[in-house]
Amino acid sequence: MDISKELAKNQTMLLLMPGTEYNHIIVDNMKKLKGKNVCYVTLNKTFDSLKELFKKSKVKTDNIVFIDAISKTIKSVPDQGEGVYYVSSPGAMTELSLTIDKFLKHGFDYIIFDSLTNLMVYESKAPVAKFVASLVNKIKAGKTKAVFYALSVKEQNALIEESGMFVDKVLDMDK
Repeated sequence: MDISKELAKNQTMLLLMPGTEYNHIIVDNMKKLKGKNVCYVTLNKTFDSLKELFKKSKVKTDNIVFIDAISKTIKSVPDQGEGVYYVSSPGAMTELSLTIDKFLKHGFDYIIFDSLTNLMVYESKAPVAKFVASLVNKIKAGKTKAVFYALSVKEQNALIEESGMFVDKVLDMDK
């Protein structure tokens, strides 16, 4: 699946992926978005571990700005560093939303949201669905394209189905 071709036809996508293929898929997608300005929102891996993964996989990160919602939950970090902005936790959805809003105003080509299933660890389905709907509406008001990652896990089917209603296309990497 070529994410750039799908995004040429759709402004917002939900990408369902098996946990076993997760690292391979995120690296492959970033390679396909080479040269594009990307805002990468991570609720799954720390900025440091993502940067290391991309470096090992020869993915240039010069054109990527990260919003890291994990690092502050495990260590002391400043509010921002070079190429990264830190949010207090994945459960701080208002703070996360406000930070993403700032980046939407900068006209990024893509926002990668990694991942919806991680939000469910911190919040129940209703606030997460409301957050996703609001975020998708803000994205659709501009030219930025977005990919929301979600792990295909049965426990999250209700959220995945509901989120699928907000985006233009749902792609299941299992199929």
